[in-house]
Amino acid sequence: MRNNQRFASLLDGRNAAPLTEKEQKRAANTFIGLDRNVNARYEEGARTRFVTAEDENGEEYGEIIFSSDIYPGANLVNPNASLSLDGAAAHELAHHYRWLNKSELPHGHLTHIDEAMTSLEAALRFSGALSANDIQGLISDALHRLRKYVEEMPANLGAGL
Repeated sequence: MRNNQRFASLLDGRNAAPLTEKEQKRAANTFIGLDRNVNARYEEGARTRFVTAEDENGEEYGEIIFSSDIYPGANLVNPNASLSLDGAAAHELAHHYRWLNKSELPHGHLTHIDEAMTSLEAALRFSGALSANDIQGLISDALHRLRKYVEEMPANLGAGL
């Protein structure tokens, strides 16, 4: 199953300015520093997200596509907007592991819950590599996503839950 059309993981309010080559390298090195076994590549003008694809042998693999929104924004629209580079990278890497262990939820009406679970997994999985502020930011993001789900609940219930 290809999920190359997967929605962006990171919410609006994050950085939108194009990245310099130095910022691109810093982000790529952050992914490598957290987990060198997961491929992460820069794609200008894209939204940061975890995707799956197939190689030339038909084998499915996962990778992270990152762009300018991997860096935090200048405002505090929501907890996700202020997640550091490390926190955002950990979140995307957690998507990879949730895909590997088949614990990701279907996108659509469960997207906010899936994203909340991903932020919580990132906080736990990478707790030894993240600062206390990053862990708190990921937990705040999870709570925010759960609130968004509850706010949209009448619409979700109409979707056949």
